[in-house]
Amino acid sequence: MAAHKGHAKAGGRKAGTPNKTTAFTKSIINDLLTSYTESGLMAKDFKDLEPKDRLAIAEKLMQYSIPKMQSTAVDLTNNEKTITIEAKLAKLAEEND
Repeated sequence: MAAHKGHAKAGGRKAGTPNKTTAFTKSIINDLLTSYTESGLMAKDFKDLEPKDRLAIAEKLMQYSIPKMQSTAVDLTNNEKTITIEAKLAKLAEEND
């Protein structure tokens, strides 16, 4: 039930209090994965997969350990005249000498 304007929220958890169900669920999943890994079954099952399936799983798992790269646009224009990256780097190198 939503709090009405001018009325304090009644009941429920206070802001910042962890959700017990979420914490319990994460704990169960963590325990299962730890047991699966430590038994050696995870590595065996992974090796038994077809190469394309291993790559698909590896790609999905990487997102949790390797940050995704973001594409960036670089505008190297100077007075309405477009210059190459090489020319810009050469100019910067000259300025630093």
